[in-house]
Amino acid sequence: MVSRFGQLRTLAYAGCEENIHSGLHGENHYCILDEDNQEILSVTLDDAGNYTVNCQGYSETHHLTMATEPGEERTEHAEGTSCLPATTAPQTAAEYYAVWSAWQRAAPEGEARGRAAAVKKMRDCLKNGNPVLCVERAGLTTLPDHLPPHITILFIPDNNLTSLPALPSGLRELSVSYNQLTSLPPLPSGLWKLSVFNNQLASLPALPSGLQTLWAYRNQLPSLPALPPGLRDLSVSHNQLASLPESITGLSSEATVDLAGNPLSERTLQTLRDITSAPDYSGPRIRFDMAGPSVPREARALHLAVADWLTPEREGEPDPADSWHASGQEDNAAAFSLFLDRLRETENFEKDAGFKAQISSWLALLAEDDVLRAKTFAMATEATSSCQDRITLALHHMKNVQLVHNAEKGVYDNNLPGLVSTGREMFRMEMLERIAREKARTLAFVDEIEVYLAYQNKLKKPLGLTSVTAKMRFFGVSGVTASDLRSAERQVKAAEKREFSEWLLQWGPLHSVLERKEPERFNALREKQISDYEHTYQMLSDTELKPSGLVGNTDAERTIGVRAMESAKKEFLNGLRPLVEEMLGSYLKVKARWRLN
Repeated sequence: MVSRFGQLRTLAYAGCEENIHSGLHGENHYCILDEDNQEILSVTLDDAGNYTVNCQGYSETHHLTMATEPGEERTEHAEGTSCLPATTAPQTAAEYYAVWSAWQRAAPEGEARGRAAAVKKMRDCLKNGNPVLCVERAGLTTLPDHLPPHITILFIPDNNLTSLPALPSGLRELSVSYNQLTSLPPLPSGLWKLSVFNNQLASLPALPSGLQTLWAYRNQLPSLPALPPGLRDLSVSHNQLASLPESITGLSSEATVDLAGNPLSERTLQTLRDITSAPDYSGPRIRFDMAGPSVPREARALHLAVADWLTPEREGEPDPADSWHASGQEDNAAAFSLFLDRLRETENFEKDAGFKAQISSWLALLAEDDVLRAKTFAMATEATSSCQDRITLALHHMKNVQLVHNAEKGVYDNNLPGLVSTGREMFRMEMLERIAREKARTLAFVDEIEVYLAYQNKLKKPLGLTSVTAKMRFFGVSGVTASDLRSAERQVKAAEKREFSEWLLQWGPLHSVLERKEPERFNALREKQISDYEHTYQMLSDTELKPSGLVGNTDAERTIGVRAMESAKKEFLNGLRPLVEEMLGSYLKVKARWRLN
């Protein structure tokens, strides 16, 4: 009986253990008295281990069990823990009280008073059927695993919560503003008002179809989920939004949207300006900053930015970054320094263990190649945006320039398979850019940078894109679906089988290789191209311009000049084809290279 009495004490919330009494109505009768000595819970045990609980009008019978280990006597549950298995939801008032009491006993220092107040309010909710649970400014860092199941309004602002438990299925309003939340659990399907401003949220779950109010300003949101069409009040100012879901245009004219204080991309801003200023606009009232945020950033000395990527080979050796002092005086060096610093803030730097080594190797190549370094520095002037994915895409472009530069300067003169492989990669990137461009035209609010990068990043392995990095931050807001990616992969592979040989004939780096390896044949074709152009131009002038009296007409002469150039180029490529096939031979065979999915 003593052990049973001890276990029953766990059914009481903290502060009431001493109010448990036995024997008032028989030897096996126990009860909990309130401050007025009135019973608030009673338990009657029988010899078979059954107990009957009476609480606020509830009466149920259960079997009293105690935890055991093999070879040990039965032991009681430790005080301060719930008698319920972790995965079992409470079924009775007594079981809810046990869960809440355990949570209260586990209060860290300084939080006991707040948890006691919360438990009292939860018990009142359960006892009186109150649908509203409000616990504000109580210093809570957590909530119990199970909240009163019948509540429809949960109001827990001004606490220190970092996460929430599963929410009651009937919840209609949730207010947890001014906390430290980084994420939210799945939202109940009937929720119509959600207030989560002033937290640290990095994402939002799927929004219920009936949601009407969403206040999520002053968080860290980089994107928004699809917006339900019935949303009337959307306030997401002062987040990290660069783009918007297409569903924002589906909101009614009665809706208001506040986007102020977000780093919206120029494309998104322009789309907002165009849509909201159209004469027939009938969508929501949208508040946004007409110009994107400008956060000037001072460039460090180039050798300092490089030093963060390089490490000495051996202790005591000179810092490899010292060789970059002179490069810091070159044109656009400051822009490249800013680019390197921005690169350290990207998803690849944070999550790809080999990324720093890749950049270190790349910088070593740039240090030895003045021409490539000048090309790369010039590209950096357009790549100092604060958008991480824009920086990543700029890196891809720089790596592509490096591949082409290597081919042009002779790296592949004695490695023709490598030349063809580089050409294939350039062809695939070109095809992907076409596909991404078409996709971006269908998306009003998505930054086209995210679309381009999404195709490159997600098809890096299927298409063998060596110049593409492994990570991107905002694929979820790119608007590119798994179906889009499968379609793009098929399109690129099919296009390569059909078109690559002809594309390669026009590739400048191939012409550079041919000019070095077969100078006589190649130069003869170039001379013939010039001769063909002059002959065709004169023929068109004699047969079309003179009879029409258009000799001397600038526009007419420009038109026949273009036609003559195209004709001469066509003849040049026809003459080049046998030379390319002779030199590259089997490297152009792609029948077994792709398996179309």
